[in-house]
Amino acid sequence: MDRRTRENFLYVTGELASRFGRPVVYFCLILAAGGGIVRGFQKMDAYLTPSYAKEETIQGGSSPKIILGSSIAIPRIQVEAPITFVQSTNPDDFLEPLKKGVAHYPSALPGQKGVSIMLGHSAPPGWFGNFYDGVFTNLKDLEQGDQITVTTNGKSHAYRVAAKTILSRGQDIPEELMRSDQSRIVLLSCWPPGINNKRIMVQADEI
Repeated sequence: MDRRTRENFLYVTGELASRFGRPVVYFCLILAAGGGIVRGFQKMDAYLTPSYAKEETIQGGSSPKIILGSSIAIPRIQVEAPITFVQSTNPDDFLEPLKKGVAHYPSALPGQKGVSIMLGHSAPPGWFGNFYDGVFTNLKDLEQGDQITVTTNGKSHAYRVAAKTILSRGQDIPEELMRSDQSRIVLLSCWPPGINNKRIMVQADEI
């Protein structure tokens, strides 16, 4: 086991121990000794489930909607990823879209008045999955004034980072932030990276 993988394994088994007790950690160690480290332990609970998500389907079906040419670019953290527009608030419907990039939670569309909510995975150090497993890992490095570009239907919308916040698990996006008279995006991911304890939220307003 190389150094980065070992650090990652210790990071995640420590989280497992704190939440589920030592027996789960012993099971992980047995897997590691046999060379069978399971990816699920590497990135435990990394799927982002917003606390305000309800198990219901938006009218029009639950199938993800692809808007051709839709993408998000964040130069500061070297992210460029496709966006899938999910037509449901059922957490299960986000599983596949999040494997392929960033998922748009039912909310205002980019460029429209209101708040557009974007979800993305994060991953712990040494994670060796695909790029999109950790697409939002470095949201913590964004600073006020950094630019984000969202492109849909061939039109680009430029946003400037205004704030960065850590939310407690189960805490909703503040109501005052959601009541926007301008076009705003909110990026959400797990915090710390790959661990489903809290949320990191980045707010950016259209320039």
